[in-house]
Amino acid sequence: MRLKVLTLNVAHGTPFTVPMPFLRRRAALLGTLDAVAALLVREAADVVALQEADRSSLFSGRVDQVERIATRAGYPHLHHGVHSGVPGLFAQGTALLSRHALEAREAAHFGRDRRVDKGYVVATLAAQGGPGPDVVSLHLDPFSATVRRRQVDRLIQALRQRPERPRIVLGDFNAEDAGGDGPVARLCAELGLHTPHEGEPTYPVPQARQRLDWVLASATLRFTHYARLPEAVSDHHAVVAELTVAGR
Repeated sequence: MRLKVLTLNVAHGTPFTVPMPFLRRRAALLGTLDAVAALLVREAADVVALQEADRSSLFSGRVDQVERIATRAGYPHLHHGVHSGVPGLFAQGTALLSRHALEAREAAHFGRDRRVDKGYVVATLAAQGGPGPDVVSLHLDPFSATVRRRQVDRLIQALRQRPERPRIVLGDFNAEDAGGDGPVARLCAELGLHTPHEGEPTYPVPQARQRLDWVLASATLRFTHYARLPEAVSDHHAVVAELTVAGR
């Protein structure tokens, strides 16, 4: 199996130079979404993980951002989880776009109410000869290491309840240190994941200083390529990785 994956926080389709209160400039919004789609077309990843991805609502300018990106980039399968939403007003969360069918879909938000907009979606990638890996699009809290620890523990517990298979966890971890007991190190230790130690900072664009966006994979999967993409289509850089079954 060879698999190319990509993760990107799309920042609700907001051009990074435009302050959030002025997001309602529809032309700018659509232009940004289409730039994201063009990037995905060029990279031709099998699976894409999105964070801060909105469905149609007043907040999103009545544009289904996930659907527009998926359609224009040629992804027939998508899975979106609303981690914060008020009907008709806003519906934001994480998403998976895939060229292959997505099975056993689950979504969870980390908050005790909908005011907390962090969470994850997970699905099993359909593959010839049987199920492929579980793929996760994850977004963790930006403010508190303690909260991130609780969120990661919830994810670990949820993934352990699913059938045992290789896993790929992608997303905005809001943590840049892979050492200690941070979310990257904890996920790697508890779920047998790994990631290349070398990696460029991904946030903020245009002068990134922090490595917040990560791709982790089970030990049975080997990284053959791992890179930050230079394009400024959000306030985060995209990260792309290519994987193969270890030993092949």
